[in-house]
Amino acid sequence: MDDMGDEAGGAREQTSRLLWESCRRDPDASAVRHALAEGADTDLAAAAAAEHGIEPLLLRALSAAGKCDALGPHEEMLRAVTDARRMEALLLIPAAVAQAVQPLNEAGLMPLVFKGPAVASRYPEPGLRPMGDIDLLLPVADHRRALEVLQEAGWRVVRERGSAHYDTVLIHDRVPSLSLELHFELEPYAERLTSLYAAALWERRVPVSCVGISAFGLSEADELVVLAAHAGKPFHGFTRLVWIADFAMIIGDSQERGSPIDWEGVRAAAERARCVTVVGAALRMARHAGVDAPLDLFPLPTHGWRGHTLQQLLSVNWPLATHDLHRYQLTYALTDAPAKRVRSLLVPIRNWHGLEMRLRSIGKGWRDAFGWQQRRAVRAP
Repeated sequence: MDDMGDEAGGAREQTSRLLWESCRRDPDASAVRHALAEGADTDLAAAAAAEHGIEPLLLRALSAAGKCDALGPHEEMLRAVTDARRMEALLLIPAAVAQAVQPLNEAGLMPLVFKGPAVASRYPEPGLRPMGDIDLLLPVADHRRALEVLQEAGWRVVRERGSAHYDTVLIHDRVPSLSLELHFELEPYAERLTSLYAAALWERRVPVSCVGISAFGLSEADELVVLAAHAGKPFHGFTRLVWIADFAMIIGDSQERGSPIDWEGVRAAAERARCVTVVGAALRMARHAGVDAPLDLFPLPTHGWRGHTLQQLLSVNWPLATHDLHRYQLTYALTDAPAKRVRSLLVPIRNWHGLEMRLRSIGKGWRDAFGWQQRRAVRAP
């Protein structure tokens, strides 16, 4: 039984390594072949790639190693997804960005483009990154006027802003598969665990060209901090590898352009936003995808419940173990401010059953971290 368990564990580790390798900007063909030779499960890898949004990246890595045949029947599915994503990137996404940004530009409202289209342009080939929506940011004072402009341009609202929402969602009949999220903030108040504020990001915006359209974007330091906070936010919890691939692509793109990342600037932005831990966690995860960052600038807790939880997050096997951590444990571990850590466990409490479930999660985390059950068993007569 032990040998069978070791064999299964080895296959999971090698499958995870194959997935991490796929997220590199330049996959190492020898590392891909080694993972396959050591037992990586391509059935499991294909299923996980679909869950993590990295199907084209997995196919690219196996193609570089000359090992697409290892996918068996999954190869056709991965090629179909990759071809569809490439067509979207070449035809649909530019049209959708133009349909959204140009009317706002013409009305004197120069929006800030972030996440999806801004990040996808940093990948080495079109279609490697999935995108289901376009994220634009404008100050809250411009939100109503921007909605009027967008509706005149054919966009229609499908979800209104409200107390639980920090944006308005629209769709356009010409690009029905891509929604438009018009933000005035980054997250609802109840979920705010950092000091990232849209108004401050807007003040630091920089001019950019997004698929040939003039707009504003985030500075590189702000971009990395925002992406880390987005990946690690409640209900996300770093559960998709594509968010880590974003780091590998952005950092690699900067290096290729001869413009290395200003890590001191990233550290300053993370401190300003009170999210050094979540940025440090993202960068350590990105090491599995070939990112070399000065991790001493982004220290992580190593003891207690937070340290125990982060150790699980940073495991090489994380791509196949994302459901092993309760999201409240992970949110607590990633949050810098003590008061906000407590709030992360208690908000939003809608009923006593919700409170009971959260308290059970807290208790389980402490028991797992400190081995209380084992110590109690030792003391028992």
